Amino acid sequence: MNYTFKGNALFQSKLIDIAYKNLPPMVFVNVAAAFGAAWTVASGGHVWAWTWLCLMCVLSAIRLFDWARYRSSTKSRAAIGPSRLAYWQQNYGVGLCASAILWAVLACSVIDSEASHSGSVARYTLVIIISALAGGATGVTAALKSQGRLYITILLLPASLALAIFSSVDVIIAALGLIFLVVMLVSHANNHNVLRQSLDLEHDNISLIADLKDLNGTLESKILDRTRALKEIAHNDLLTNLPNRRGLMEWAKALLKDHSNLAVAVMFLDLDRFKQINDALGHDIGDRVLVNVSGQINKQLPPGAILARWGGDEFVVAMPLTAAEPNIVQYLCDRIIGAVNHPFVLNGETIRLGVSIGLAFYPDDDKSFTDVIHAADLAVTEVKRTERGRALAYSETYAEVQRRRYDLSRSLAQAIGTDELTLVYQPIVSAVTGRVVAHEALARWNHPSLGAISPEEFIKLAEDTDKIVALGEWALYQACKDATGWGKDGAQIKVAVNASIKQLVHSQFDLKVVQILNQTGLSPARLEIEVTESLFDDEHLEQVLRCVKNLRELGVEVHIDDFGTGYSSLSRLHKFPVTAIKVDRHFINDIDADGRVIVESAVMIARRFGFEVIAEGVETIEQAQILYELGVDKFQGYYFARPQAEASHHSFAPLWVSETAIAQAM
Repeated sequence: MNYTFKGNALFQSKLIDIAYKNLPPMVFVNVAAAFGAAWTVASGGHVWAWTWLCLMCVLSAIRLFDWARYRSSTKSRAAIGPSRLAYWQQNYGVGLCASAILWAVLACSVIDSEASHSGSVARYTLVIIISALAGGATGVTAALKSQGRLYITILLLPASLALAIFSSVDVIIAALGLIFLVVMLVSHANNHNVLRQSLDLEHDNISLIADLKDLNGTLESKILDRTRALKEIAHNDLLTNLPNRRGLMEWAKALLKDHSNLAVAVMFLDLDRFKQINDALGHDIGDRVLVNVSGQINKQLPPGAILARWGGDEFVVAMPLTAAEPNIVQYLCDRIIGAVNHPFVLNGETIRLGVSIGLAFYPDDDKSFTDVIHAADLAVTEVKRTERGRALAYSETYAEVQRRRYDLSRSLAQAIGTDELTLVYQPIVSAVTGRVVAHEALARWNHPSLGAISPEEFIKLAEDTDKIVALGEWALYQACKDATGWGKDGAQIKVAVNASIKQLVHSQFDLKVVQILNQTGLSPARLEIEVTESLFDDEHLEQVLRCVKNLRELGVEVHIDDFGTGYSSLSRLHKFPVTAIKVDRHFINDIDADGRVIVESAVMIARRFGFEVIAEGVETIEQAQILYELGVDKFQGYYFARPQAEASHHSFAPLWVSETAIAQAM
């Protein structure tokens, strides 16, 4: 494996990369030394040294520009071809040698002109500086053998020969300079060899780790296969040693066989925040967490109850009921929630979990024990959908809700791109002039049998079922297409389209925007993308930031929607090149009370970062007047217009603005 790595482009690219990483500090030292040398030489009466210094600074700037170009070209981490490697190596070598030549020219000129002056400060200062530069070059240029050796030779050889030829008193120093040249070349070669051996060893270690990972993957696959085979024939969960699904059903079958009229409470437990722990700390820690939590839950159970692992982070508690203990179920739920919520330390990490519980009762909720478990599962699904960390008893309504969600989910997938889905437009108005400056595109769904489905329902459903990407792309395309047909009056009016955070983290959303703009012919300057404060989420921060920057470079505006309702971080807000924030309608409705503080804060933040402020949900002229006085830039709401199928571009009389302010704005 060594011979293939040492001779390939990857090995050479690593050497070039090391050389370029060392270039900025090398140039800095070179410029600092040049200033010192120029000042010393000029002090001796050679004013042309300042011209030499200018040439050295220009060359240094060119070398730093070449470094910046190299860094930019390698950001993609894509493999560089042999021709490009040769190009960067040549660029590096030319800059390096040009620097050495300038030093040689300065040294020879000073030695020639100062040869008759015994003890010349300039001459000996240059000898010291050049010797130091050559010594340092044995390390910083070790990555490229030929270029580094040539640089050291150009630095030392001309100066040594000039001393020998022009200054008879410095013959010994000239001889020492030649000896020093040989020593530096040997040292440079040794450093180069050590560096190559280090890279080769690093590659071997990486290859070894990869081989071990492949071996571990094969072993894990065999273990999982064996585990699955054992689970199929066993009644116990191998990890927690609790009954598994089959074990639970066998327990219920035996219990109800002898006590057919017995009432049984079934609690379906779904751990909260377990996935984050599993992803962050690894599956081994995750398994130990499950063992620990299942043990804590088991301690809370009364005699006769059973705890089973249903799968993943889901457990089922089944408990026979007696008339003597009517409140035992709620009491037990509270104890289980408290036990799971209690933090514990594992491998130095503090683990904090929660649990959501769905309740169902046999035979009240169903005559089949299996269906009772399903009912409890439906109840816990409702808990996790609404408010986690509590217990909720089953109701037939939850089954209807889940059935409706399932039916709508299938229908939504079929509706995207058909006449069932349409867009309506609500104007966004300038707070100063009353003119329409943009229209927000809003999706509407008219189901063929269920009628109009509210956006709150089907947008949330699309988010939960990952259909939001397809829905968002359809809305973006349709809105851009519609905007191109707004005629002369709407030629300058922008269109605002909502985008989910899932779209921004989806593969190449910015390129999808470019594609749609090209297809529809809409100018990027007329498009506004609205995203909620979830774009500041830690999980995809860098990816989303890169996407937003690309959109802004394209000319597309990016707005933060529903500002103030999420968890925006001011430390991150200034990093995102957004153009506006939209204050949520709830704060506008409460503008006469606490909402005013939020709006004032939003305006202050916007002014600090250079954003515009848009207020949505404006329904009265009194609200518009207050918002205008607070400094809000644009309005949107029922006071101006409800969402309409056809975008209307007529202006609104700014009754909330004084005539003097209108005249100044015009």
